[in-house]
Amino acid sequence: MDSENITPFTKDQLQSLLHPKESSRFAIALLIAVPAAVIGVLATFATFGILLLYILLIVGSVWFAMQLMQARLIGGSVRVSEDNFPEVYNILNEVKNVLDYREHVDVYIVGEGSINAFLAKFFQTKFIILNSDLVNSMNPTTQRAEMVWVIARFVGALKVKHMRLQLLAIIVSGIEKVKIFNLFILPYERATQLSGDQIGLAVCNSLPDAIDAFDKLLVGKDLASDVRLQGLLKQSYDLDRSFFGWFSRLLSTHPHMTERYLNLLAFAHARYYEDFEKYVQQYDQITLTQIEYLIPRVHHPVAQEQPAPVLTKERMS
Repeated sequence: MDSENITPFTKDQLQSLLHPKESSRFAIALLIAVPAAVIGVLATFATFGILLLYILLIVGSVWFAMQLMQARLIGGSVRVSEDNFPEVYNILNEVKNVLDYREHVDVYIVGEGSINAFLAKFFQTKFIILNSDLVNSMNPTTQRAEMVWVIARFVGALKVKHMRLQLLAIIVSGIEKVKIFNLFILPYERATQLSGDQIGLAVCNSLPDAIDAFDKLLVGKDLASDVRLQGLLKQSYDLDRSFFGWFSRLLSTHPHMTERYLNLLAFAHARYYEDFEKYVQQYDQITLTQIEYLIPRVHHPVAQEQPAPVLTKERMS
């Protein structure tokens, strides 16, 4: 497919794909970030620039670490391009076009390790790291939609922040580096990750493929087929009742994987109910009613046209 001829999602379509709590969490982040930024400016003058030097030291350290990481990736992995892994490169460009995301994003494929997929970002430096085992498990011909979901969920999370006024987004991102404010900033960061998963589903337009890709992210390709929804529902229930489950999420930039998994199902239940109903019919050990009761109830059905499928081929067995 010619990525230049793809019709991007409209702003309203993208807005409809965001997690319901994303806007309120961004507002909370702003309530903390803007006054903190103002106080920081005043404190900089009061301390004759000493505080500014401290902030620049933090920012510079993060920037240096990011550049060092990217240099190591360039020297020790394969960067996706027209020459190397062109199928993945085409998917990246198609996803960026359909989401109307114009910032530069590199994708690196690394050897086997503990990381399946990872997004690193700091101001203009953004790159996605994919495990070679994960890429190998998503054949671009027969399992294209899975790779589309993986790429689209990362680019989607970037797009969510890009949709905000850039100055405000930069303030929030900058304050996030000052760890004492993260209690109020990170809920927004976690919401953008959930929005990214939802945008990925809209782009790949296949709930089974999105869930298959998620299973591979969760436990790897060899064990993905053994993941059972009933077990994840029980895990999520146990975590929600646990103080330590809540506390472990408090200072994390990402939601728990079980939370993301069930949120994706809840989003499909609200927006793509027919696909959701077909998907859960495979589970004979748990009823549709039980699943509908246990998944999060934060999403509300919207009576509007959903984004049309643009990047995926017909699902192949």
